[in-house]
Amino acid sequence: MQKEDGFMLRISKNASVTVSIILTALFCAVLLAAAFVLPDFVRLIASAALRPLGQRDGIVILFSGYLILFFALLAAFALIRLLFLVRVGSVFTARAVSYIRSVSWCAFVIALIFLGMTWYYLVALVLAFTAALLGLCLRVVKNVIEEATVIKSENDLTV
Repeated sequence: MQKEDGFMLRISKNASVTVSIILTALFCAVLLAAAFVLPDFVRLIASAALRPLGQRDGIVILFSGYLILFFALLAAFALIRLLFLVRVGSVFTARAVSYIRSVSWCAFVIALIFLGMTWYYLVALVLAFTAALLGLCLRVVKNVIEEATVIKSENDLTV
């Protein structure tokens, strides 16, 4: 670790990427564990619904939860692959842009699922907005990285 500005500790790039990979892998493990407790969680939150829930409603909510977990796992796996590209210095590549695009689409799909869940839980609207904002931010980052990739390719051809 290096000391910077007298108060801020900063770790190396490789250590930072490694920490990010580990945290993302742990997040994947939490998502997989959540798949096993999701039915109990749905039963627990059923009492907070906007209206009384029938069995069909519970199935819809459970299915929505599994869809959210699925797309969150897809996004996490894309992030891990992106982090491995960062580790080897291949950030400005079409593959990296593709991974960022995948994560942004996963965020938009999750936002749509949460938007549908507002029929049962109004607080899902906040989660839908948050996921949509994340997806939008990722689209902007994707566009920036994509443009940087084009510029890098042009510079590589020039030299």
